[in-house]
Amino acid sequence: MLKTLLALAALLALAPPAPPATRPLTLYLENDPSSLNTILNTPFGWLAAPLTQGYLFLVDDAGRLVPDRALALPTRRNGGISADGRTITYKIRTGRWSDGAPFDSSDVAFTVAALRNRRTNVPDRSTIERIASVAAPRPDTLVVRLKAPSAPFVSAFLTLGAEDPFAILPRHIAARYADLNRSSLDERPVGLGPFMLQSWRRGDRLVFERNPYYWRGPASVARVDLVIEPNAESRLLAVRTGELDATYLSGLQVEEAKRAALRVVLTTTNIVDYLQFNLRDPRLRAVDVRRALSEALDRRRLAQTVYAGLEVPTDTGQLDPAISRGLRLPPYAPQRARRTLAPLTLTLQFAIAGQWRSSSAAAVQLAAQLERAGVTVTLRSYSESVFWGAADAGGILDAGRFDVALTSWSPGIDPDRSYLFGCAAIPPGGGNAGAYCNRAFDRAEAEGMSSYVPAARTAAYRRAHGILVRDVPIVPIGFERSAYAVSARFEGFKPNVLGRDYWNAWEWRLNDR
Repeated sequence: MLKTLLALAALLALAPPAPPATRPLTLYLENDPSSLNTILNTPFGWLAAPLTQGYLFLVDDAGRLVPDRALALPTRRNGGISADGRTITYKIRTGRWSDGAPFDSSDVAFTVAALRNRRTNVPDRSTIERIASVAAPRPDTLVVRLKAPSAPFVSAFLTLGAEDPFAILPRHIAARYADLNRSSLDERPVGLGPFMLQSWRRGDRLVFERNPYYWRGPASVARVDLVIEPNAESRLLAVRTGELDATYLSGLQVEEAKRAALRVVLTTTNIVDYLQFNLRDPRLRAVDVRRALSEALDRRRLAQTVYAGLEVPTDTGQLDPAISRGLRLPPYAPQRARRTLAPLTLTLQFAIAGQWRSSSAAAVQLAAQLERAGVTVTLRSYSESVFWGAADAGGILDAGRFDVALTSWSPGIDPDRSYLFGCAAIPPGGGNAGAYCNRAFDRAEAEGMSSYVPAARTAAYRRAHGILVRDVPIVPIGFERSAYAVSARFEGFKPNVLGRDYWNAWEWRLNDR
């Protein structure tokens, strides 16, 4: 026996040492989530929910809807959209939730009911309100009947391309609750995505492991850690030292990352930054005044000096060139602006979310340009929760407590903008914080919404945005460019145009060779 043990020890001594354990793929969140349930629209839901959650469709890096739990995009050609445009039929990919419970179309139908529940604080019901009825006649079939034809519905209904990308809810868990303002899904999400939550150390990290029931098969990486790190410089240093595999960069950090020989991934998004006018103020209702205010602003210079190239200047809120081509705001003309504005002796309250992106630096430059045109500007800085909060909670934009505001919008994948500028979209009915109303714009948007013919929709939205360019209810600054420093070992990272950059987590890979 002793000889056997000695021989075994000798063999072990000669054996090569075990390779070091591979560090898990390590990404970040800026803040600890308040909830992991996307129905509550937390920051987790915008970025990281695709790790654990399922949708009817995802959005790829080319901005296309790609099937997730729906098998194919409904169209008139494949019979998914009825002749009258009011019935949408989805073929559903059945399977299992991450806890092993069966998934089918009844879960999708239940999600509609949960979003309609007035007891739950759902931030946006605009898509669900278009539904007249929903049925799950078979486990693999969902039939949605709309109140009226709505071309934007398919891209907005339980997809990652929606303004508020709600995920499909597990009926076997969520149905236990009278509302979902608080539930086990806040801390223990059960989903259909490629990963499932293993642990959550508050203020430190969330750890995810492979979902054994994911429909595409096991994810390529075994584990993903999301570390909580609000400081951008600390995150960049962590990528340089190999503790983190990717971090979002500000404009000045891009050159810093390049000097450190880090891989930088750049993507132009459809997230648009703009100056919002409050048309409740009679001084700002005159189009000539708004046009002169636009002429006072050197938006191209702002994009370079403040945003350091991470802003693509635009004259409209549409990234699609087929819609925006040829539409131009008045060019930068400071002397002409001063001739119009100086005699008016305007004093304007300029509201910003001070910690949002480069808002403070941008507002200082914009205010200086307005003052050179004869406008007195008082800057007011607010937290993001107050700036973008609901009117009844004291939200600055929704309550109209501003004259001008530097704001940002992350639209869905569809070109519809009626929820931002339509007469019926003035808060709390939508995102029209400036109280702009033009019936011709509404008619053009309604035409685009009701048609399922792409060319007709493009023509309608060109008319709509031509009206916005003429009326100047906002001054678009530019489209945000996302920039990431990415470690050499992290492969398959492909940010999309919506800023929902963790959409393809199942195909991420680690190359530790």
